[in-house]
Amino acid sequence: MGRLTGKYSSKNPPPPRKFGNVDVDELDALLAVMRQVGDAHSATPAQVALNWVICKGAFPICGARNAEQARDNCGAQKFRLTDEQIAQLDAASLKCQVAPSFMTKLWQE
Repeated sequence: MGRLTGKYSSKNPPPPRKFGNVDVDELDALLAVMRQVGDAHSATPAQVALNWVICKGAFPICGARNAEQARDNCGAQKFRLTDEQIAQLDAASLKCQVAPSFMTKLWQE
């Protein structure tokens, strides 16, 4: 989830082999959408990412290195994304992959 927290961007790219086929320039665009959605809910990009997974019908397995990150993760349950916001995130995320895989397309559908 590091890439969806805002930790990495085109100005601060991930280490080699960290993200496989992710286009970092498109990642910037996805993070911009995540920040916009987050602003509407007073949420961080990480909280938006977790809530997005929940809205897709999955149960996210969150990692937390400290208590602050654990509390931040819990904040993902304090709001619900709208259908429009989910669609915006879905569209932006598909652009991040150089070549979307079958599983990614299946998950997005």
